[in-house]
Parts: sequence; C-alpha cells; structure tokens
Amino acid sequence: MRAKHANLNREYPFLYLLPAFAVLFILIFLPLVTNIIRSFSVRDVFPTLDNYKRLFTDKSFLRDLKNTFVWLLYTLPFEMILGLLIAILLNMKIKGRKLYRTLFIIPWVLPASVVCIIWKWMYNADYGILNYILLNLGLIDKYQLWINSAAQSLACQAAVYVWKISPFVMIMYLSGLQNISEDIYDAAKIDGAGWLRQVFQITIPLLFPVMTSVILVSAIWSLNSFVYVYSITGGGPAGSSEIAQIFIYKTGIQQMQFNYSATAANVFLVIVMLIALVYLIVTQKKEENLM
Repeated sequence: MRAKHANLNREYPFLYLLPAFAVLFILIFLPLVTNIIRSFSVRDVFPTLDNYKRLFTDKSFLRDLKNTFVWLLYTLPFEMILGLLIAILLNMKIKGRKLYRTLFIIPWVLPASVVCIIWKWMYNADYGILNYILLNLGLIDKYQLWINSAAQSLACQAAVYVWKISPFVMIMYLSGLQNISEDIYDAAKIDGAGWLRQVFQITIPLLFPVMTSVILVSAIWSLNSFVYVYSITGGGPAGSSEIAQIFIYKTGIQQMQFNYSATAANVFLVIVMLIALVYLIVTQKKEENLM
C-alpha cells in the first residue's frame, strides 16, 4: 500500500500542469496550426502556394513591412536611451527621488487606448495644444499637420509609443542599477573618471545582462504595436503609417480574406522569430566575450 501511495504522490503533481497546457493548446498551438493550414488554402485547393506568391508581390504588404521596420528604428533606440538616462538620474541621491520615480511611471500604467486618444487630441492640427504651445513659444511659425502629414505621421506616433514604453525600460534598468555597488563608482571617481566615462565603462557593461532581455522584449513589443497606430491614425494618411499588423487586421477582419490574412500573419511571425534568434545569438557571443 505504501508503495502504491508513493507512486501516486510522485505522479500526481504533473496533473496540475494540464490546465496550463490546455490553455496554451487552445490559445496558441491550435490557432497557429489553423493559420498555417489556411495560408496554404485557396478556396477548395489545398495545399497551394498561391497566397504566398500573391503576398510577396503585394505592394501594400511590402510597404507596410517596410513601415514596420522604420517604426522599430524610430522606437527601440530612443526608448532604450531615454529609459537608461532616466534610470541613471533617478538612481542618484537627489531630493524627492521617490516622487520623481512615481511621476515617471505614470505613462506606463495608463491604458494604451487612453494615451492614444490624448495624444491624438494634442496632435490635432487645428485645435491641438501642441501647436498652440509651440506657436506661443516661437518654436514654429505656422501650424504643423503632425499625424495628418504623410511625412511626419509615423514618427509622431512613434514618439507616443516611446513616451508610453520608456518608463518600463527605466524600471528594468533601475532594478539593475540597484545591484551595482557604489564602491565601484567611488573607485572610478578616485581614478579621475568623469560621469560620462563611468556610464560607458561601468554602468553599461554591468547592465549588459539586463539590457539584453529588455531590448529583446521591447523589440518584440515594438513590432506588435497595433493599438498605437490603429487608435491614432488607423494607418493613415493614405497608408503612410500603416504597419504589418494593420495590414493583417484590414485584410482579415475588414475585407474577410482570412486565408490571405493568415499568410501575412505567418510571414510576419517568421520574421519576428528570425530577428529574435539572430539577436540572441549575437548577444550570447558578446556576453561570453565579456565573461
């Protein structure tokens, strides 16, 4: 009897994982398999590569894919730099440090939809507060179109995203800075190292393990910024700020071309996975060199 109870106790804990596996199967694995099957289907024909042939010659998709990578270049470097600078400043022994930390977190805790609506009003060319302030300060001499300009729209929306996500980056870097001993900085000061030299030779190298994780997560988030673009301009004007997620949504939900939309989603998933894989390989080599 004891041996039987021992076997039950040894095997029973694995049953606790079944609900989690069931959720993962229903929400991730099943939709992924369905998407793959759909991408190789055209009407009643299966399998076929017609969807993929059509996709890679679709000028709208190629334009949106380009916009997605431009969006990544607009957002990722700036949120990393801004988050790091704020984290370094808030790690210093300054008066009211706790209050400043709380204030800087506010953009991160606000719902993305609320942030987008507020910034959309601020960017309004006719009655937006941004034009009003800049005109009164003499920084501009005429009303700017901001998100209504094909040349500026994507950059303006990227600024909103950077403003929203930078506090998260700041929190992650700040947690890493807390683990760096003050003695290291004191020794550097004795050797005559200035603030900038300390940042590049002490702070950044010691934050490298944190930075690798933050950059990867932030890049994946940036590549999946549907809410921000769709809420502010919907990809306009004239598709100038439309990114891959907007293309997938419009093709699948609005135009009801489910198989074609599934094809675009699969291609985009593979691209994101390849970027993540290349990044992990490169950072792993750099981390080994630092060790």
